[in-house]
Amino acid sequence: MWRFILRRSAQALLVFVLATFLCYVALYQLGDPFASIGEKVMPPETRRILQETFKLDRPLYVQYLNFLGHLFTGDLGIDYDKRQPVGGMIAAVVPNTVRLAVLTVVLQLVIGIAAGVLAAVKRGAFTDALVSVAALTLMSVPLIVTAAALRDRFAGVHVLGITLFPQLPRSLAVEVHWYDELLLPALAMALGGMAFITRMTRGTMLEVLDSDYVRTARAKGLPRRTVLFKHALRNAVIPIANLAAIELGVLLGGAIIVETIFQYNGVGYLFVRALRSLNAPLLMAIMSYMVIGFVVLIALLDILCAYLDPRLRID
Repeated sequence: MWRFILRRSAQALLVFVLATFLCYVALYQLGDPFASIGEKVMPPETRRILQETFKLDRPLYVQYLNFLGHLFTGDLGIDYDKRQPVGGMIAAVVPNTVRLAVLTVVLQLVIGIAAGVLAAVKRGAFTDALVSVAALTLMSVPLIVTAAALRDRFAGVHVLGITLFPQLPRSLAVEVHWYDELLLPALAMALGGMAFITRMTRGTMLEVLDSDYVRTARAKGLPRRTVLFKHALRNAVIPIANLAAIELGVLLGGAIIVETIFQYNGVGYLFVRALRSLNAPLLMAIMSYMVIGFVVLIALLDILCAYLDPRLRID
């Protein structure tokens, strides 16, 4: 098991280095952050001074190694627009995105697994058909359409004089609590992944329910609930866990769309604002931390699956 963990950790480190290096080259080498663009004219002398100030006049490998050193110390430099510390700007919005991601994953797993198990147990019945049609419909609708529809239909809705969801676009003079603005974006992000998990759960549960060991458990006279949850669902959850981890990676991209549509002050919305102004330090920091989060998550998931199923270990 320890050899497996070391091998997965080495693979994760290699993926992180390659991904961040390619991002660094794309931002700082293929594109000049101090180039003259449109009405923005940068005199050559000013451009040279800025490159020296931000240490972009050094060889590429030196720049990248310096970036890695600053990345793990949290000293990410100063952004180009507001001249604020990049680390502080990211730290201010990370809790909002974490809340959004956690609620989204909880909705996906709880509702998706429950609906998938229900459809598998009621195989061939009306409930199975209803769940399958609903899941396929949700899978077919792009996230941007779902988010825009929920925003236009439910933003600012009042029930019994209570505002369920804040009005959009949001006025700067109106204070909105984080829990008031959280549910609608989380629901928009959860619907597509929920449908995938439902379909995956149904398929894996049907396969497991027809397996020999489940038939043996039934023949022993074990209660149906024990057969369903202890024997069937435990073995069906491994591919579901893999899909859930992939969905977390998708959430990183989905957060950019959803947070922008709902004006949700998270990492995705910050990334879009940085992209509009080509703010290279802020873009590079956000992309690097996203890569770290996704790579660590996938590595931990591989280790967990190998622990649950020793056949997955290749020693």
